[in-house]
Amino acid sequence: MLEKSIGQSAAILNSDFIAIAIIKDRHIVWANAAMHRIFAYEPDELINLATRNLFLDQGSYETFGREAYAAIAEGSTYTGIIPQKRKDGSTGWYEFNISSFGDCSDVAVGAIVDRTASYQALQKLEVSESRYRSVVEDQTEVISRFLPDGTFVFVNDVYCRVFGKVADELIGHRWHPASHPDDIPMIEARLSEMSLDHPVVTIENRVYVAGGELRWMQFVNRGFYDIGGTLREIQSVGRDITVQREALTSLQASEERYRTLVETTSVVTWFCPSNGLQVAPQPAWMAFTGQTAEEMLGAGWAKVVHPDDVEAAAALWQSAVERGEPFLNTHRIRRHDGVWRWMSVRAVPIRDRQGRILEWMGMGQDVTEQKQAEMALAESEEQLEMALAASGLVLWDWHIPERKVTAGNRWLELLGYNAEELGHNEDDWMDLVNPKDLESFKQKISAHLQGETASFESEHRLRHKDGHWVSVEARGRVTLRDRQNSPLRMVGTILDISQRKRLNEEGVDLLKRIELLIRDSSSPLTANAENVKAAESLTKRQRQILGMIATGMTSAEIGKQLHLATPTVISHRRNLMANLGLHSTAEVTRFAIDHGLITTK
Repeated sequence: MLEKSIGQSAAILNSDFIAIAIIKDRHIVWANAAMHRIFAYEPDELINLATRNLFLDQGSYETFGREAYAAIAEGSTYTGIIPQKRKDGSTGWYEFNISSFGDCSDVAVGAIVDRTASYQALQKLEVSESRYRSVVEDQTEVISRFLPDGTFVFVNDVYCRVFGKVADELIGHRWHPASHPDDIPMIEARLSEMSLDHPVVTIENRVYVAGGELRWMQFVNRGFYDIGGTLREIQSVGRDITVQREALTSLQASEERYRTLVETTSVVTWFCPSNGLQVAPQPAWMAFTGQTAEEMLGAGWAKVVHPDDVEAAAALWQSAVERGEPFLNTHRIRRHDGVWRWMSVRAVPIRDRQGRILEWMGMGQDVTEQKQAEMALAESEEQLEMALAASGLVLWDWHIPERKVTAGNRWLELLGYNAEELGHNEDDWMDLVNPKDLESFKQKISAHLQGETASFESEHRLRHKDGHWVSVEARGRVTLRDRQNSPLRMVGTILDISQRKRLNEEGVDLLKRIELLIRDSSSPLTANAENVKAAESLTKRQRQILGMIATGMTSAEIGKQLHLATPTVISHRRNLMANLGLHSTAEVTRFAIDHGLITTK
């Protein structure tokens, strides 16, 4: 009876596009070519194979058996996505649709769809998002402190940049970011919960940042109370969580769409004559797209293809029909509910013994989740790349057991090498460290790998291709350990600090020269009448700036302390030195000492 049923269904079962297996007594008694292909078996190797051999462990096998046979016993279809073991030992993820086979109550037939590519794309997205968070999470915090009436007493640079403000506009004034109107009642209610016993309140809401863009922010608000329990000040630390919120929303929507799709169908099959034009209704296509029989006849299928995709899809189909070659394309198709779904569409010609095309058999597989994951991954990688480029950071990834280290192109640019010259071997990277820094570098690495420090931090020098040394600041953290707590993977960043080190060294050298100038002066610190008059005519702000110049502060540092723009400070500095006839920082220092702007003790 089983052989008869298989023979009657041979045309369907032997489809090259749908993997089908027939199971009896938990053994595979029949499987088509597609089933052998997606599990990497040679033709007929699966026949008589116990289904247990395809499962990763006994537990998953038993769970699958209970659920599948329970569904079949109730006369329904079992549907589920589970990992399976291929012939070569690798793991794949497959969607199973299993039901009883015709009138054979003790026989089950399963239609299997390979979902491995979609699953792997989602895994890559999760890894990419984790790397992105580890690089930028600590660099995007907006920090402010304000009084209970909303008057600011402190804001950091990130706060000003995010909201398009300068510190002088905010300090001593009341202001708050414009929140989305729908979120304001929730914000007020949450802030009212702050008390001496519960001083920390975390709020997630939408705010308008510089340029008017609406972003999701998470604010951790902490109240500071005096001994009497009166609220004196609030500190707020916020970070942008837009990517996480959008990813969560997208994931929830994707899961809902996927559940709905599984409940209906995951694969759309169809047939058409050799000329490629539909002449008969195709139930699966009509159910998926909502087209009527009249609408889909001929080339009516193109009416539900996305406008941006239809021209290319139609041209490829026409070319395949004319050449008699298989058709393969991925494009968007409008589902019956109006939602555009990415479909991987394949079709092959069915030929007679003389090689003449009798008809075309086609299948459309929904790959929306895979496409969305790929696009989200590309976007996440782009955001990571932009964050690294803006910060000047080089990202490195160390796979510890394999002794393999990888980094981006900026790493090669930093040290002047090309990809062939600088490999991924751990020893090659260690050889770049200055011998004078190597022992300290290894000690810090070892301490973190052994769990003695929360993170790894080191300032050391690396050898450039042309021979000079590049000063860098390296930071990192072990992100993966095994059950024995041995480190498996470490991710971190490197920042070129050569310019900062050079400026520090130049500052020290300048102070030494000033000290030598003062020490070598053979006459008492006196000032002529003209200089005294010039000094007395200086304004308070001018005297303040001269004093800061004399102590070695840069124009940028002076501007930050006085809340002035750096170009303004540079202009003041140039004009002051010209009016006083001073030509160097050393002369400014001597003038400042002579006229009491700074002291030498």
